[in-house]
Amino acid sequence: MTYESSIPEYALQPARAPQMTPAEAVYHTERMIYPTEMKSVVYQFEEDILVPDTKADMREVLFMDAVCDVLPAEKKVIPKTDDLQNLHGVVTIQTIYRPEGESCGPVAITSKVPYQYQWDLKPGTEGEGIFSCQVKAVEHMMINERKFRVKLTLAFSVQLYSQKELIFFHELKDEPLEMKRKTIDLTCLSLVKKDETSIDEYFRTRESERKAESILKQSFAIAENYRQVTTEKVVINGFVFVNLLYAAKDDQGEETLCSHHQRIEFTQFIPIEKEQRGRKWSTVKPSFIGRNLLVVIDPGGESDDGIRFHIKGTIETRVELYETRKHDMVVDAYHREKQFCCKYQKVPFLHLSDGAMTEAAVREVVNLPDGSRAEEAVYCDSRLIDCQGSAEKGKYHIQGKVESVCLWKDHEGQYHTTKELTDFHASADMEHLEKDGKAACLPLMKNSFITLLNEKQLELNYVLMLSCESYTEEELLLLEEAGFTERINEKEYQMMIVTLKKGETLWDLAKRYRTTETRIREINRLEREPEPGQKLLMIK
Repeated sequence: MTYESSIPEYALQPARAPQMTPAEAVYHTERMIYPTEMKSVVYQFEEDILVPDTKADMREVLFMDAVCDVLPAEKKVIPKTDDLQNLHGVVTIQTIYRPEGESCGPVAITSKVPYQYQWDLKPGTEGEGIFSCQVKAVEHMMINERKFRVKLTLAFSVQLYSQKELIFFHELKDEPLEMKRKTIDLTCLSLVKKDETSIDEYFRTRESERKAESILKQSFAIAENYRQVTTEKVVINGFVFVNLLYAAKDDQGEETLCSHHQRIEFTQFIPIEKEQRGRKWSTVKPSFIGRNLLVVIDPGGESDDGIRFHIKGTIETRVELYETRKHDMVVDAYHREKQFCCKYQKVPFLHLSDGAMTEAAVREVVNLPDGSRAEEAVYCDSRLIDCQGSAEKGKYHIQGKVESVCLWKDHEGQYHTTKELTDFHASADMEHLEKDGKAACLPLMKNSFITLLNEKQLELNYVLMLSCESYTEEELLLLEEAGFTERINEKEYQMMIVTLKKGETLWDLAKRYRTTETRIREINRLEREPEPGQKLLMIK
Protein backbone atom coordinates (compact mmCIF):
# COMPACT_ATOMS: atom_id res chain seq x y z
CA MET A 1 0.00 0.00 0.00
CA THR A 2 1.25 3.50 -0.84
CA TYR A 3 0.32 6.88 0.54
CA GLU A 4 2.07 9.09 -2.03
CA SER A 5 -1.23 10.63 -3.15
CA SER A 6 -1.92 11.90 0.37
CA ILE A 7 1.50 13.61 0.89
CA PRO A 8 1.43 17.39 0.21
CA GLU A 9 3.59 18.51 -2.69
CA TYR A 10 5.66 20.94 -0.58
CA ALA A 11 6.74 18.08 1.71
CA LEU A 12 8.31 16.26 -1.23
CA GLN A 13 10.61 19.20 -2.05
CA PRO A 14 14.24 18.99 -0.79
CA ALA A 15 15.01 21.06 2.29
CA ARG A 16 16.81 24.34 1.59
CA ALA A 17 19.80 25.17 3.74
CA PRO A 18 19.68 28.63 5.28
CA GLN A 19 21.67 31.11 3.24
CA MET A 20 24.61 32.59 5.16
CA THR A 21 25.71 36.15 4.51
CA PRO A 22 29.30 36.88 5.68
CA ALA A 23 29.72 39.82 8.03
CA GLU A 24 32.65 42.21 8.19
CA ALA A 25 34.47 41.23 11.38
CA VAL A 26 37.37 42.71 13.33
CA TYR A 27 40.02 40.26 14.53
CA HIS A 28 43.11 40.63 16.70
CA THR A 29 46.15 38.47 15.92
CA GLU A 30 48.51 37.21 18.65
CA ARG A 31 51.78 35.62 17.49
CA MET A 32 53.23 33.29 20.11
CA ILE A 33 55.91 30.66 20.66
CA TYR A 34 55.26 28.12 23.39
CA PRO A 35 56.25 24.54 24.33
CA THR A 36 53.89 21.91 22.99
CA GLU A 37 54.71 18.21 22.73
CA MET A 38 57.29 16.27 24.73
CA LYS A 39 58.22 13.02 23.01
CA SER A 40 60.67 10.23 23.78
CA VAL A 41 61.91 7.02 22.22
CA VAL A 42 64.31 4.22 23.25
CA TYR A 43 67.05 2.95 20.94
CA GLN A 44 69.31 -0.06 21.52
CA PHE A 45 72.43 -1.09 19.65
CA GLU A 46 75.57 -3.18 20.17
CA GLU A 47 79.21 -2.42 19.47
CA ASP A 48 82.37 -4.51 19.70
CA ILE A 49 85.29 -2.71 21.36
CA LEU A 50 88.96 -3.71 21.19
CA VAL A 51 91.39 -3.24 24.04
CA PRO A 52 94.16 -0.87 22.85
CA ASP A 53 97.55 -2.45 22.13
CA THR A 54 99.12 -0.35 24.87
CA LYS A 55 96.83 -1.86 27.54
CA ALA A 56 97.12 -5.20 29.34
CA ASP A 57 94.88 -8.18 28.57
CA MET A 58 91.45 -8.06 30.12
CA ARG A 59 90.51 -10.52 32.83
CA GLU A 60 87.25 -9.08 34.21
CA VAL A 61 85.25 -5.88 33.73
CA LEU A 62 84.83 -4.13 37.06
CA PHE A 63 82.99 -1.02 36.07
CA MET A 64 81.46 0.53 32.94
CA ASP A 65 79.74 3.87 32.40
CA ALA A 66 78.67 5.91 29.38
CA VAL A 67 77.45 9.37 28.40
CA CYS A 68 75.85 10.44 25.13
CA ASP A 69 75.47 13.65 23.16
CA VAL A 70 73.18 14.72 20.29
CA LEU A 71 74.56 16.86 17.46
CA PRO A 72 73.11 19.33 16.83
CA ALA A 73 70.84 19.59 19.87
CA GLU A 74 68.44 22.04 18.18
CA LYS A 75 66.65 21.04 15.00
CA LYS A 76 63.69 22.23 12.97
CA VAL A 77 60.86 19.69 12.86
CA ILE A 78 58.20 19.50 10.13
CA PRO A 79 54.95 17.52 10.41
CA LYS A 80 55.38 15.11 7.47
CA THR A 81 54.35 11.48 7.70
CA ASP A 82 57.38 10.31 5.69
CA ASP A 83 59.95 12.63 7.32
CA LEU A 84 62.49 11.02 9.69
CA GLN A 85 64.66 12.92 12.13
CA ASN A 86 68.31 11.95 11.71
CA LEU A 87 69.97 11.89 15.12
CA HIS A 88 73.67 11.29 15.44
CA GLY A 89 76.40 11.80 17.97
CA VAL A 90 78.98 10.00 20.07
CA VAL A 91 78.65 7.71 23.09
CA THR A 92 81.69 7.97 25.37
CA ILE A 93 82.22 4.71 27.28
CA GLN A 94 84.52 4.52 30.31
CA THR A 95 85.56 0.97 31.21
CA ILE A 96 87.60 -0.16 34.21
CA TYR A 97 88.78 -3.76 34.17
CA ARG A 98 90.98 -6.13 36.14
CA PRO A 99 93.92 -7.19 33.93
CA GLU A 100 95.67 -10.56 33.77
CA GLY A 101 98.36 -10.85 36.44
CA GLU A 102 98.02 -10.61 40.20
CA SER A 103 100.42 -7.68 40.57
CA CYS A 104 98.63 -5.39 38.12
CA GLY A 105 96.12 -2.82 39.32
CA PRO A 106 92.84 -1.94 37.55
CA VAL A 107 93.13 -0.51 34.04
CA ALA A 108 90.88 2.14 32.47
CA ILE A 109 90.08 2.70 28.82
CA THR A 110 87.89 5.32 27.18
CA SER A 111 86.06 4.43 23.97
CA LYS A 112 84.10 6.75 21.68
CA VAL A 113 81.36 5.02 19.71
CA PRO A 114 79.47 6.98 17.02
CA TYR A 115 75.78 6.28 16.50
CA GLN A 116 73.06 7.26 14.04
CA TYR A 117 69.33 6.87 14.57
CA GLN A 118 66.35 7.79 12.38
CA TRP A 119 63.38 8.79 14.50
CA ASP A 120 59.87 8.63 13.03
CA LEU A 121 58.91 11.64 15.13
CA LYS A 122 55.66 12.75 13.41
CA PRO A 123 55.19 16.08 15.24
CA GLY A 124 51.74 17.62 15.36
CA THR A 125 52.93 21.08 14.32
CA GLU A 126 55.96 22.67 12.74
CA GLY A 127 58.47 24.21 15.10
CA GLU A 128 61.83 23.94 16.82
CA GLY A 129 62.92 20.87 18.75
CA ILE A 130 65.45 20.64 21.59
CA PHE A 131 66.85 17.10 21.58
CA SER A 132 68.66 15.32 24.40
CA CYS A 133 69.91 11.82 25.09
CA GLN A 134 70.30 9.79 28.28
CA VAL A 135 72.09 6.46 28.61
CA LYS A 136 69.55 4.25 30.36
CA ALA A 137 71.58 1.04 30.51
CA VAL A 138 75.06 -0.29 29.69
CA GLU A 139 75.55 -4.06 29.43
CA HIS A 140 78.74 -5.86 28.47
CA MET A 141 80.00 -9.31 27.51
CA MET A 142 83.62 -10.38 27.23
CA ILE A 143 84.44 -12.09 23.94
CA ASN A 144 88.13 -12.66 24.70
CA GLU A 145 90.95 -10.96 26.57
CA ARG A 146 91.29 -8.29 23.84
CA LYS A 147 87.66 -7.74 22.88
CA PHE A 148 84.32 -7.10 24.57
CA ARG A 149 80.81 -6.32 23.37
CA VAL A 150 78.73 -3.44 24.71
CA LYS A 151 74.94 -3.20 24.51
CA LEU A 152 73.71 0.37 24.96
CA THR A 153 70.18 1.56 25.67
CA LEU A 154 69.72 5.21 24.73
CA ALA A 155 66.64 7.27 25.60
CA PHE A 156 66.11 10.20 23.21
CA SER A 157 63.73 12.97 24.16
CA VAL A 158 62.64 16.16 22.43
CA GLN A 159 60.80 19.24 23.62
CA LEU A 160 58.92 20.83 20.73
CA TYR A 161 58.28 24.56 20.50
CA SER A 162 55.58 25.78 18.11
CA GLN A 163 54.96 29.20 16.68
CA LYS A 164 51.28 29.96 16.16
CA GLU A 165 49.07 32.81 15.15
CA LEU A 166 46.02 32.94 17.39
CA ILE A 167 43.30 34.98 15.70
CA PHE A 168 40.78 36.33 18.22
CA PHE A 169 37.37 37.66 17.17
CA HIS A 170 36.79 41.19 18.51
CA GLU A 171 33.55 42.58 17.06
CA LEU A 172 31.49 43.18 13.92
CA LYS A 173 31.67 46.42 12.00
CA ASP A 174 28.40 48.39 12.08
CA GLU A 175 26.50 45.55 13.79
CA PRO A 176 25.93 45.52 17.57
CA LEU A 177 26.43 42.11 19.18
CA GLU A 178 25.87 40.87 22.70
CA MET A 179 29.19 39.18 23.52
CA LYS A 180 30.33 36.95 26.34
CA ARG A 181 34.02 37.50 27.11
CA LYS A 182 36.62 35.62 29.08
CA THR A 183 40.08 36.70 30.21
CA ILE A 184 42.72 34.02 29.65
CA ASP A 185 46.41 33.73 30.48
CA LEU A 186 48.69 32.83 27.58
CA THR A 187 52.24 31.69 28.40
CA CYS A 188 54.60 32.74 25.65
CA LEU A 189 58.28 31.98 25.12
CA SER A 190 59.36 35.55 24.44
CA LEU A 191 63.13 35.29 24.48
CA VAL A 192 65.88 32.66 24.32
CA LYS A 193 69.38 33.67 25.37
CA LYS A 194 72.57 31.62 25.06
CA ASP A 195 76.02 32.24 26.40
CA GLU A 196 79.17 30.40 27.40
CA THR A 197 81.49 30.59 30.35
CA SER A 198 84.93 29.02 30.64
CA ILE A 199 86.02 26.79 33.51
CA ASP A 200 89.75 26.88 34.31
CA GLU A 201 90.49 26.06 37.95
CA TYR A 202 92.77 24.04 40.19
CA PHE A 203 91.66 22.02 43.20
CA ARG A 204 93.31 19.70 45.71
CA THR A 205 92.44 16.42 47.37
CA ARG A 206 93.09 15.56 51.01
CA GLU A 207 95.53 12.80 50.04
CA SER A 208 98.89 14.21 51.14
CA GLU A 209 100.76 10.89 51.48
CA ARG A 210 100.14 9.61 47.94
CA LYS A 211 101.14 10.64 44.47
CA ALA A 212 98.53 10.60 41.69
CA GLU A 213 99.40 8.33 38.77
CA SER A 214 96.36 8.44 36.45
CA ILE A 215 92.68 9.33 36.34
CA LEU A 216 90.58 6.24 35.69
CA LYS A 217 87.13 7.82 35.53
CA GLN A 218 85.60 11.27 35.70
CA SER A 219 81.99 12.43 35.51
CA PHE A 220 80.29 15.83 35.74
CA ALA A 221 76.89 17.23 36.72
CA ILE A 222 75.93 20.88 36.28
CA ALA A 223 73.25 22.42 38.48
CA GLU A 224 71.86 25.88 39.18
CA ASN A 225 72.44 27.36 42.62
CA TYR A 226 70.53 30.65 42.42
CA ARG A 227 69.57 33.26 39.83
CA GLN A 228 68.92 36.97 39.62
CA VAL A 229 66.69 38.30 36.86
CA THR A 230 66.38 42.02 36.09
CA THR A 231 65.18 44.00 33.09
CA GLU A 232 68.78 44.28 31.87
CA LYS A 233 70.38 40.90 32.56
CA VAL A 234 70.08 37.36 33.88
CA VAL A 235 72.72 36.28 36.39
CA ILE A 236 72.96 32.55 37.09
CA ASN A 237 75.18 31.06 39.76
CA GLY A 238 75.79 27.33 39.56
CA PHE A 239 78.06 24.43 40.38
CA VAL A 240 79.91 21.78 38.40
CA PHE A 241 79.94 18.61 40.50
CA VAL A 242 83.05 16.53 39.73
CA ASN A 243 83.29 12.83 40.62
CA LEU A 244 86.81 11.38 40.22
CA LEU A 245 88.31 7.90 40.46
CA TYR A 246 92.09 7.90 40.21
CA ALA A 247 95.11 5.69 40.86
CA ALA A 248 97.80 6.82 43.30
CA LYS A 249 101.01 5.42 44.83
CA ASP A 250 102.29 5.74 48.36
CA ASP A 251 105.92 6.12 49.50
CA GLN A 252 106.52 2.37 49.17
CA GLY A 253 105.34 2.40 45.55
CA GLU A 254 102.13 0.50 46.28
CA GLU A 255 99.27 1.50 43.99
CA THR A 256 95.75 2.02 45.24
CA LEU A 257 92.51 3.50 43.92
CA CYS A 258 91.11 6.72 45.40
CA SER A 259 88.02 8.85 44.81
CA HIS A 260 87.39 12.55 45.18
CA HIS A 261 84.34 14.82 44.92
CA GLN A 262 84.74 18.47 44.04
CA ARG A 263 82.32 21.35 43.57
CA ILE A 264 83.36 24.09 41.12
CA GLU A 265 81.37 27.33 41.27
CA PHE A 266 80.65 29.47 38.22
CA THR A 267 78.60 32.59 37.49
CA GLN A 268 77.03 33.34 34.11
CA PHE A 269 76.08 36.92 33.13
CA ILE A 270 73.61 37.04 30.22
CA PRO A 271 72.70 40.56 29.03
CA ILE A 272 69.28 41.43 27.60
CA GLU A 273 69.11 43.75 24.61
CA LYS A 274 67.60 47.22 25.03
CA GLU A 275 64.57 46.46 22.86
CA GLN A 276 63.69 43.48 25.09
CA ARG A 277 63.99 45.27 28.42
CA GLY A 278 61.11 46.30 30.63
CA ARG A 279 59.20 43.04 30.41
CA LYS A 280 57.99 41.09 33.42
CA TRP A 281 59.12 37.49 33.04
CA SER A 282 56.73 34.96 34.58
CA THR A 283 59.06 31.96 34.20
CA VAL A 284 62.81 31.61 33.67
CA LYS A 285 64.14 28.17 32.67
CA PRO A 286 67.93 27.68 32.49
CA SER A 287 69.69 24.57 31.16
CA PHE A 288 73.36 23.67 30.89
CA ILE A 289 75.61 21.63 28.63
CA GLY A 290 79.23 20.91 29.47
CA ARG A 291 81.53 21.16 26.47
CA ASN A 292 84.97 19.46 26.57
CA LEU A 293 85.06 19.33 30.37
CA LEU A 294 88.24 17.52 31.39
CA VAL A 295 90.20 17.00 34.61
CA VAL A 296 93.94 16.30 34.46
CA ILE A 297 96.60 15.76 37.11
CA ASP A 298 98.70 18.86 37.63
CA PRO A 299 102.34 17.73 37.25
CA GLY A 300 104.42 18.88 40.15
CA GLY A 301 101.32 19.90 42.09
CA GLU A 302 101.71 17.36 44.90
CA SER A 303 102.51 18.84 48.29
CA ASP A 304 101.61 18.46 51.92
CA ASP A 305 98.30 20.10 51.06
CA GLY A 306 97.27 17.20 48.84
CA ILE A 307 97.20 16.20 45.17
CA ARG A 308 96.35 19.00 42.76
CA PHE A 309 94.06 18.60 39.74
CA HIS A 310 93.24 20.97 36.92
CA ILE A 311 89.76 21.24 35.34
CA LYS A 312 89.15 23.01 32.03
CA GLY A 313 86.19 23.29 29.69
CA THR A 314 83.18 25.33 28.68
CA ILE A 315 79.65 25.52 30.04
CA GLU A 316 76.97 26.46 27.53
CA THR A 317 73.96 28.08 29.20
CA ARG A 318 70.55 28.37 27.56
CA VAL A 319 67.90 30.52 29.24
CA GLU A 320 64.25 30.54 28.22
CA LEU A 321 62.34 33.67 29.30
CA TYR A 322 58.55 33.37 29.42
CA GLU A 323 55.92 36.02 29.91
CA THR A 324 52.22 35.66 30.65
CA ARG A 325 49.95 37.67 28.38
CA LYS A 326 46.38 38.32 29.44
CA HIS A 327 43.93 38.32 26.56
CA ASP A 328 40.23 39.21 26.52
CA MET A 329 38.52 36.80 24.10
CA VAL A 330 34.94 36.38 22.92
CA VAL A 331 33.58 32.93 23.76
CA ASP A 332 29.94 33.42 22.67
CA ALA A 333 27.86 36.05 20.86
CA TYR A 334 24.38 36.74 19.48
CA HIS A 335 22.41 39.52 17.76
CA ARG A 336 19.16 40.78 19.28
CA GLU A 337 17.42 41.17 15.92
CA LYS A 338 19.26 39.00 13.39
CA GLN A 339 20.25 35.35 13.30
CA PHE A 340 23.99 35.51 14.04
CA CYS A 341 26.09 32.46 13.14
CA CYS A 342 29.78 31.49 13.33
CA LYS A 343 32.17 28.57 13.58
CA TYR A 344 34.51 27.68 16.40
CA GLN A 345 38.07 26.45 15.89
CA LYS A 346 39.52 24.29 18.67
CA VAL A 347 43.15 25.18 19.42
CA PRO A 348 45.07 23.28 22.18
CA PHE A 349 47.25 25.51 24.32
CA LEU A 350 49.78 24.89 27.11
CA HIS A 351 50.08 27.28 30.07
CA LEU A 352 52.97 27.06 32.55
CA SER A 353 51.54 27.74 35.98
CA ASP A 354 54.19 27.00 38.62
CA GLY A 355 57.77 25.84 39.20
CA ALA A 356 59.74 24.45 42.12
CA MET A 357 63.08 22.86 42.94
CA THR A 358 63.79 20.28 45.62
CA GLU A 359 66.37 17.65 46.56
CA ALA A 360 66.18 13.98 47.45
CA ALA A 361 68.95 12.65 49.70
CA VAL A 362 69.12 8.85 50.01
CA ARG A 363 71.09 6.72 52.46
CA GLU A 364 71.08 2.96 51.95
CA VAL A 365 72.98 0.08 53.54
CA VAL A 366 74.52 -2.26 50.94
CA ASN A 367 75.10 -5.87 51.98
CA LEU A 368 78.08 -7.52 50.32
CA PRO A 369 77.81 -11.04 48.80
CA ASP A 370 78.14 -14.00 51.12
CA GLY A 371 81.75 -14.83 51.88
CA SER A 372 83.02 -11.37 50.93
CA ARG A 373 84.87 -9.08 53.32
CA ALA A 374 85.60 -5.47 52.48
CA GLU A 375 88.63 -3.58 53.73
CA GLU A 376 87.97 -0.27 51.95
CA ALA A 377 85.10 1.49 50.19
CA VAL A 378 86.56 3.12 47.09
CA TYR A 379 84.09 4.63 44.64
CA CYS A 380 80.43 4.79 43.64
CA ASP A 381 78.61 5.88 40.52
CA SER A 382 74.80 6.16 40.37
CA ARG A 383 72.43 6.33 37.42
CA LEU A 384 68.77 7.34 37.42
CA ILE A 385 66.69 4.68 35.67
CA ASP A 386 63.12 5.74 36.53
CA CYS A 387 61.34 8.89 37.69
CA GLN A 388 57.57 9.42 38.03
CA GLY A 389 55.31 11.90 39.77
CA SER A 390 51.78 12.34 41.04
CA ALA A 391 49.95 15.57 41.86
CA GLU A 392 47.76 16.61 44.71
CA LYS A 393 46.56 20.07 45.65
CA GLY A 394 49.63 22.19 46.35
CA LYS A 395 52.16 19.34 46.20
CA TYR A 396 53.94 17.21 43.62
CA HIS A 397 55.20 13.81 44.80
CA ILE A 398 58.16 12.26 42.97
CA GLN A 399 59.46 8.72 43.18
CA GLY A 400 61.87 6.67 41.17
CA LYS A 401 64.74 4.19 41.09
CA VAL A 402 68.50 4.61 41.00
CA GLU A 403 71.06 1.99 40.04
CA SER A 404 74.40 2.34 41.84
CA VAL A 405 77.67 0.50 41.19
CA CYS A 406 79.87 0.34 44.29
CA LEU A 407 83.61 -0.35 43.96
CA TRP A 408 85.36 -1.80 47.03
CA LYS A 409 88.60 -3.57 47.97
CA ASP A 410 88.92 -6.78 49.97
CA HIS A 411 91.62 -7.80 52.47
CA GLU A 412 93.71 -9.43 49.71
CA GLY A 413 93.90 -6.13 47.82
CA GLN A 414 91.51 -7.23 45.05
CA TYR A 415 88.83 -4.85 43.75
CA HIS A 416 85.18 -5.86 43.34
CA THR A 417 81.93 -4.18 42.35
CA THR A 418 78.42 -4.57 43.74
CA LYS A 419 75.24 -3.25 42.10
CA GLU A 420 72.43 -1.83 44.21
CA LEU A 421 68.94 -0.74 43.10
CA THR A 422 67.34 1.81 45.45
CA ASP A 423 64.11 3.78 45.58
CA PHE A 424 63.87 7.49 46.27
CA HIS A 425 60.94 9.71 47.28
CA ALA A 426 60.57 13.48 47.40
CA SER A 427 57.88 16.15 47.26
CA ALA A 428 57.83 19.73 45.98
CA ASP A 429 55.50 22.52 47.13
CA MET A 430 53.62 23.94 44.11
CA GLU A 431 50.98 26.45 45.09
CA HIS A 432 49.01 26.42 41.84
CA LEU A 433 49.02 22.65 41.31
CA GLU A 434 45.60 21.00 41.52
CA LYS A 435 44.84 17.38 42.36
CA ASP A 436 45.43 15.14 39.31
CA GLY A 437 47.01 18.16 37.59
CA LYS A 438 49.79 17.93 35.05
CA ALA A 439 53.40 18.36 36.10
CA ALA A 440 56.85 17.29 34.97
CA CYS A 441 60.14 16.66 36.75
CA LEU A 442 63.69 16.98 35.43
CA PRO A 443 66.04 14.99 37.72
CA LEU A 444 69.80 15.46 38.05
CA MET A 445 72.24 13.26 39.96
CA LYS A 446 74.48 15.69 41.86
CA ASN A 447 76.82 13.22 43.54
CA SER A 448 77.07 9.77 45.07
CA PHE A 449 79.58 8.17 47.42
CA ILE A 450 80.06 5.15 49.68
CA THR A 451 81.66 4.58 53.08
CA LEU A 452 82.66 1.41 54.89
CA LEU A 453 80.34 0.43 57.75
CA ASN A 454 81.96 -2.94 58.49
CA GLU A 455 83.44 -5.88 56.62
CA LYS A 456 80.03 -6.96 55.39
CA GLN A 457 78.29 -3.66 54.72
CA LEU A 458 78.76 -0.41 52.83
CA GLU A 459 76.78 2.81 53.25
CA LEU A 460 75.54 4.30 49.98
CA ASN A 461 74.65 7.99 49.79
CA TYR A 462 73.47 10.06 46.84
CA VAL A 463 71.73 13.38 46.26
CA LEU A 464 69.27 14.11 43.45
CA MET A 465 68.23 17.60 42.39
CA LEU A 466 64.64 17.67 41.10
CA SER A 467 63.43 20.59 39.00
CA CYS A 468 59.62 20.52 38.71
CA GLU A 469 57.05 22.52 36.79
CA SER A 470 53.27 22.32 36.55
CA TYR A 471 51.14 23.31 33.59
CA THR A 472 47.56 23.33 32.40
CA GLU A 473 46.36 22.18 29.01
CA GLU A 474 43.54 24.32 27.67
CA GLU A 475 41.46 24.16 24.53
CA LEU A 476 40.75 27.60 23.13
CA LEU A 477 37.53 28.04 21.13
CA LEU A 478 38.31 30.73 18.59
CA LEU A 479 35.28 32.30 16.89
CA GLU A 480 35.61 32.59 13.10
CA GLU A 481 33.57 32.88 9.86
CA ALA A 482 31.05 35.26 11.42
CA GLY A 483 27.88 36.06 9.48
CA PHE A 484 24.07 36.07 9.45
CA THR A 485 21.49 33.56 8.28
CA GLU A 486 17.79 33.90 7.53
CA ARG A 487 15.52 34.02 10.55
CA ILE A 488 13.21 31.04 11.10
CA ASN A 489 9.61 32.11 11.27
CA GLU A 490 8.75 31.41 14.87
CA LYS A 491 6.03 32.92 16.96
CA GLU A 492 7.60 35.30 19.48
CA TYR A 493 6.02 36.55 22.66
CA GLN A 494 6.73 39.96 24.06
CA MET A 495 6.37 38.76 27.63
CA MET A 496 6.63 35.36 29.31
CA ILE A 497 7.63 33.62 32.54
CA VAL A 498 10.34 30.96 32.38
CA THR A 499 11.83 28.60 34.95
CA LEU A 500 15.62 28.55 35.28
CA LYS A 501 16.82 24.99 34.73
CA LYS A 502 19.77 23.34 36.42
CA GLY A 503 22.99 24.30 34.65
CA GLU A 504 21.45 27.33 32.92
CA THR A 505 22.80 30.85 33.36
CA LEU A 506 21.37 34.29 32.75
CA TRP A 507 23.51 34.45 29.61
CA ASP A 508 21.75 31.35 28.24
CA LEU A 509 18.32 32.92 28.86
CA ALA A 510 19.36 36.27 27.40
CA LYS A 511 20.67 34.59 24.23
CA ARG A 512 17.57 32.39 23.82
CA TYR A 513 15.07 35.22 24.26
CA ARG A 514 17.18 37.92 22.56
CA THR A 515 17.53 40.24 25.49
CA THR A 516 20.41 41.06 27.84
CA GLU A 517 21.55 39.86 31.25
CA THR A 518 21.30 43.43 32.55
CA ARG A 519 17.66 43.74 31.45
CA ILE A 520 16.74 40.40 33.09
CA ARG A 521 18.33 41.55 36.36
CA GLU A 522 16.50 44.91 36.24
CA ILE A 523 13.06 43.46 35.46
CA ASN A 524 13.32 40.76 38.12
CA ARG A 525 15.16 43.00 40.62
CA LEU A 526 17.89 40.40 41.07
CA GLU A 527 20.58 41.27 43.60
CA ARG A 528 22.31 37.89 43.35
CA GLU A 529 22.52 34.98 40.98
CA PRO A 530 19.20 33.12 40.60
CA GLU A 531 18.92 29.49 41.65
CA PRO A 532 17.63 26.55 39.58
CA GLY A 533 13.85 26.34 39.70
CA GLN A 534 13.42 30.10 40.16
CA LYS A 535 10.80 31.72 37.88
CA LEU A 536 11.89 34.78 35.91
CA LEU A 537 9.94 37.32 33.90
CA MET A 538 11.21 37.81 30.36
CA ILE A 539 10.21 40.94 28.39
CA LYS A 540 11.25 41.30 24.77
